Amino acid sequence: MPSKFRVKYIFRPLVNSIARGFNKVGLQNPNVVTLLMFFFACVSSVFLIFLENLFFFAIFVFFTGILDGVDGSLSRLNNRQTKKGGFLDSTMDRLSEFIIFLGLFLFLYDELLWNLIDMKLIIFISFTATFLISYSRSRADNFFKGDFDVGLMARSERLLYLVITSIIASFWGYMSEFIFIYMWLVIFTAFFRFLKIHSQIKHFDKIKLPTTEN
Repeated sequence: MPSKFRVKYIFRPLVNSIARGFNKVGLQNPNVVTLLMFFFACVSSVFLIFLENLFFFAIFVFFTGILDGVDGSLSRLNNRQTKKGGFLDSTMDRLSEFIIFLGLFLFLYDELLWNLIDMKLIIFISFTATFLISYSRSRADNFFKGDFDVGLMARSERLLYLVITSIIASFWGYMSEFIFIYMWLVIFTAFFRFLKIHSQIKHFDKIKLPTTEN
């Protein structure tokens, strides 16, 4: 069962409104919005890598998250849901997160948390756990019908966390500490999702086991 507590439900009215607005001005192709989402992710990293501006990084990560929902809403609005579009959306989601983490990696490249822990290692672990969260869900979809969006830090929550903490850090600092907390949140989410999906597979295998007659 997917989590009932998702920030995407909070932003759904905004996402649907933007989708309707795009539809009215003639932007009806959800794939274009998907590519625009990826473009905004790239812009966010440009602000971080070259201008070291956490505030505008946060703004464009927010736009990335919003447009990530708009493409799906627009496809449903125009009945243009296709496997090709779904594949593009999934691919751009992973690439956009890679670009965002690349920006963080280079921004914090020389940082040591508490003069002890290399931030490059923290960001590498964070990205790996983030990838596993998405990967486990996509693999589970190959075994079962349903939505396996379980755990705290799904994509929408991850992006919102980066938005909020980056805005705070742009005024008061502590970005390294925020990323350290992020690392543990995504690790726990990846582990929790693995356990949930693993239990589902065991249950499924138990049901499918043939019975023998004496």
